[in-house]
Amino acid sequence: MSATASTRRTSPRRLTSAELRAVEREKARLSIELHDGVGQHLTGIAFLAKALANRLGASDPSEAASAEQIAQLTNEAISNIRALARGLRPVGPEDNALIVALGQLARDISHVYGIECRYGADEGATIASPIVSHHLFRIAQEAVHNAVKHGDRGRIGIDLAAKQDQLVLTVTNSGRLGATRDDDGDGPGIGMISMRYRAQLIGARLSLENVRSHDVRLRVTINRNVAQTLREEGEAHD
Repeated sequence: MSATASTRRTSPRRLTSAELRAVEREKARLSIELHDGVGQHLTGIAFLAKALANRLGASDPSEAASAEQIAQLTNEAISNIRALARGLRPVGPEDNALIVALGQLARDISHVYGIECRYGADEGATIASPIVSHHLFRIAQEAVHNAVKHGDRGRIGIDLAAKQDQLVLTVTNSGRLGATRDDDGDGPGIGMISMRYRAQLIGARLSLENVRSHDVRLRVTINRNVAQTLREEGEAHD
């Protein structure tokens, strides 16, 4: 075997639609377990620690301070658990869940990375299909994180628009929106492959285009009827 053949990288296998659904179901299960199981136990511990601190307040200030610290650290752990649960299942079942989740994504990006991440949504851009909402969110999430990693950090825009019989999700970045190829230039980047695959699963069109002087825009377009009726990937209902 030649050196070239022996060192050639093998492209990662793409998950099938059924496998991807199984992964997302497991993420949803873990999210619920974290929130309703671990999260509730920690809430109880924080409550007991706070009550203990109040009882010790006058008689033993030193021990009261320790109990107060336990309550504070437990509350911080609760916040971390909630953030993790939200990351596993960022889009709820409500018709406006995608609008809410994209707004939270923009706020999180601005807070964590200290860059401007603007979000806007048309009033009529609600989506009834949880499948469509989930995949559109994951596409936006991948595009935004690619923009943070590869693009000009000046600004990022996320928009969800209702246009006649279509819904359009766009992510715009001043610079490169993200790596469209692997770091070594050999083949499409995994992020772009993932976004195109998710768009394909819900019957959407994905495009990457240059706008204005330096901005790059990723656009995902889906039929409004499909966005309301899709129950499983590729299966819409009247």
